[in-house]
Amino acid sequence: MAIKHKLARKAVGTTAKHSAHGTVSKLKRDPARAMTLLGAGLLIGALLGWAVARIVSDDPVISEDSGRD
Repeated sequence: MAIKHKLARKAVGTTAKHSAHGTVSKLKRDPARAMTLLGAGLLIGALLGWAVARIVSDDPVISEDSGRD
């Protein structure tokens, strides 16, 4: 395994552990605020994911042949 690849994998693992620790810490200190922010992030992420999926799939909301003349 190349040294760059090994370091990259280690960095990803460390970042994930750090993020998980921070989330748990915030939930312990102020659960209502943390859940509100996590919920808002989840909602925004879901909406952005949906929008990107629609763009990538070439399925526009209003098609060119919508029946209007």
